[in-house]
Amino acid sequence: MPYVPAATEFVGYVNYEQAYLITGNSSLFGTNIVVSIPQLGFNILPFDLVYEVAIQLPEPQYSGSALVLEISPWKLASLRQLLASANQTKIQPPVTYDGYVIYVLLMRELGDKSIGTGYLVILNNHVIFSTDKTSGLQDVEAVLDQVRSNRPSLFDDVTVRRGIYATGLTDQNCVALFIGRFATQLNDSEMAAKSVIGMGGSIQVSRAILFPSSDVALQRWDQAHTTYKDATAYNILDSWLVVTYDYPLSRLPVEVVGL
Repeated sequence: MPYVPAATEFVGYVNYEQAYLITGNSSLFGTNIVVSIPQLGFNILPFDLVYEVAIQLPEPQYSGSALVLEISPWKLASLRQLLASANQTKIQPPVTYDGYVIYVLLMRELGDKSIGTGYLVILNNHVIFSTDKTSGLQDVEAVLDQVRSNRPSLFDDVTVRRGIYATGLTDQNCVALFIGRFATQLNDSEMAAKSVIGMGGSIQVSRAILFPSSDVALQRWDQAHTTYKDATAYNILDSWLVVTYDYPLSRLPVEVVGL
């Protein structure tokens, strides 16, 4: 995750390739267009994705978001070719930022009501873009700054690492990971981490919620049982309250949409 700035408020990682592998279902996420670039006649569909990283940047400097996608090699080659062959009567001249070429394109993400201006760069075989109306260009530049500077990322933060550890995440079986550095539904909470792990014919979903101390975490034990009902297990790990569910594979699309 070297693309994720240290100040990121929320990050969501979804490994589509792993999801398809454990379910054997290549149509698991449907056929709706994830990203459309009408000027190029280019669309990204769910089965084109290897993984995605959604990054929510902090206010007031950015107050926007960026998306990092790894797509299939042939799809990426097609995008490169379309961008190289597009003339300036078809698309706006690209923006140069610290040696990077950022394309200014009309784009539409899944869920958007209309087409809007987006900013896109291809870096190290990843597509990085933002369609944020107010700070899209700055959001993309923030990700590029992170890569260029080689500064510690969000995942170098000790607290974030502890949260990931508390969810029981392992690299081999990771389908999704979400980190939110903000309060949750539980009183006095400060941060949350959620992992989705493949367990053969099922998935395990764990939420680790950070409190100021283990005493406060214990005080929220009853509230956790009310808020997160029917969980398989509830545990206290230092200042983290961990709630774990075991679900059938059919539940996976629901669990990879956020915290």
